[in-house]
Amino acid sequence: MKQTVKRIGMATGIIGLFVLGACGTEEADNATETVQSMEPVEAELKVPATAEIDEAVTLSVRVTQDGTGVDDADEIKFEVWKNGAKEESEMMKAALTEDGVYETEATFADEAVYTVQVHVTARAMHTMPTANVTVGHPETEAEAESDHHQHAGADITLDPKQVTANEASPFTVNVEIDHEALTGADVQLEVFKDGADKHDWVKLEETENGSYAGEHTFSETGTYNVQVHVTKGHDIHEHVMETVEVK
Repeated sequence: MKQTVKRIGMATGIIGLFVLGACGTEEADNATETVQSMEPVEAELKVPATAEIDEAVTLSVRVTQDGTGVDDADEIKFEVWKNGAKEESEMMKAALTEDGVYETEATFADEAVYTVQVHVTARAMHTMPTANVTVGHPETEAEAESDHHQHAGADITLDPKQVTANEASPFTVNVEIDHEALTGADVQLEVFKDGADKHDWVKLEETENGSYAGEHTFSETGTYNVQVHVTKGHDIHEHVMETVEVK
């Protein structure tokens, strides 16, 4: 009777080992299956380079990992803002359309350059590439500055136009904007000869409303370029080029 009990106990122990071994193998297999790739998640952003006002355009991103489309991203959002006004950006969620491709539609209300940034969160990783869309025909900074100067109606006069070498020559600059004397401006003269690397700068002081004065000594005779720079705050930046004969 005791031997029978021992045999049964041994058989039970052997069966238990097989069961534990099988469970351990299954757990190991499951652990292998759940290990995520360490390759980075990549996002290829595709937006049109140009668009028209109120035109519906598609914003698209293809998300991949190790060359394979990622269809289980946690979150895909497109953020759009007019350049220089990020605080007014608009956020839009995207939807999966095919193998790793997420899309949404957007329209643009103004002629401007817009930035499109996609926020991709997938498989514990985050990436957010950007691209630009030019809507309509926005002015360049140079065009805007040129329009401002024309609108401002700046009238800048430099006196005198003829001086003597090796003597302190007094200069006066009168500035009017829209026929009114411009007070409180920063007025400087940039003095140089054609082809010369060295440029001398002369800061003028305001002597009365819209009138600025200063001195400069020319060491050589000849024709000099004198560019008058007038700035005030962020709104006014005017300049005019004159020539001065030095005898």
